[in-house]
Amino acid sequence: MTSTHDELLFATLIELADTTITGFDLMSLADRLVGACVEVLGVTAAGIMLADQDSSLRVFASTDEEARMLELFELQNNDGPCLDAFRTGRAVEGVDLSLFTARWPRFAAAALSAGIKTAYGVPMRLRDQTIGALNLFLAGTEPFGFHELEVARVMADMATIGIINHWSIRNQEVLTGQLQSALNTRVIIEQAKGVLAEREGLSMGEAFEYLRHTARSSQRPIAEVATDTVNRPGA
Repeated sequence: MTSTHDELLFATLIELADTTITGFDLMSLADRLVGACVEVLGVTAAGIMLADQDSSLRVFASTDEEARMLELFELQNNDGPCLDAFRTGRAVEGVDLSLFTARWPRFAAAALSAGIKTAYGVPMRLRDQTIGALNLFLAGTEPFGFHELEVARVMADMATIGIINHWSIRNQEVLTGQLQSALNTRVIIEQAKGVLAEREGLSMGEAFEYLRHTARSSQRPIAEVATDTVNRPGA
């Protein structure tokens, strides 16, 4: 690779590494990754498939419509290098797809008819967790050298770390929100117990039993009953 390519590679890696900042957008990261594969590696097209909650792959990003259609074709026919890379967790090389008609009969035929002669599947993997795969499509049959394949792996790994980190942050935010909601509910219930204790002359234990009985008999959340109790005129 030339110094210009190396400069572009370093800039891309820095950008992929900077995915934990506020405002991180998953789609922008994916689009940047597939675009960088074309710019840095010189591939004809690239795409990303990510696994959903059921571990089924879905097309997530593509450099162009032709790449997207090839990825969809892989999924529809359960046939192609990206699926193999996702299943095995290892990079899959399909250099000269005319030699892979037995392994990927449907995909190889579709790719060749679209002018793609070589395809690579690079797993998006962190330790034992594989979240998807990177598709690399080339119009020629000259294989990647060791350096190019390592660059593809590094870029896929960087994006994977960013995505998993983003998911972890979002999950933490959800847990934090749930905890705060539970704490807020507890405060409302305690306020309602105090209101009932003062208004009805109940003990705090009796007030809570009253709230719980009312919630069950009316099939409403106890937090809702407590809120109504606190907000009731004259409370």
